[in-house]
Amino acid sequence: MPLFRLSILILGLCLAATAAGAEAPSSLAGLSLGDAVEHSRNRLELAKARPLADAPWLRRVPVKGDAHFATGYVLVGTCAAPGRVARIKMRYRDGSLDFFRKISGEMLSRYGDPTEYKGEIDGRVMGNKWGFSDPWLRPVSLILQRVEGEDPESGSGNTVKLTNWGLLEAERTCWQERRAPAVARKAPAKTGPDNGYLPR
Repeated sequence: MPLFRLSILILGLCLAATAAGAEAPSSLAGLSLGDAVEHSRNRLELAKARPLADAPWLRRVPVKGDAHFATGYVLVGTCAAPGRVARIKMRYRDGSLDFFRKISGEMLSRYGDPTEYKGEIDGRVMGNKWGFSDPWLRPVSLILQRVEGEDPESGSGNTVKLTNWGLLEAERTCWQERRAPAVARKAPAKTGPDNGYLPR
């Protein structure tokens, strides 16, 4: 078999394997990536929405607890798609190690092997990350994590985070472009005659 045909066959098999992979998750705790926050008024505390100091193109909106989750938040855009959900992070009510093992097993069954381990060597932080693409080929990540002991940034317990990185990047780019200083246009450099045969 010629090398070119073999390369095409291998590429086709790789694409088929990718297509057969798990579909990217898009919702968590009754919320969906890309949806307007107005559609989820009953789940969100819109009056408590706050801008992020280190990412002013996003606002953090608390999510009300339910039977499965104690607390959580969503990050929504302020520029490219104002009010659209780009990240959902929730903390499970059950913070036990047994529950973490249970949901880890269920996610492994549903999404296959993780793309990255999100933990520490000492075992105080454990977790896995899965990577996907949404229907528009924007990267999506799913992270399940467990923290033991008090962590000032994330607290203890079991959390799950679903992020559309394409939506986050669109918000950052939009914000930066709208606030970029106007660049003075340079006058074209004066050159001598080109006799009509040089590119201009």
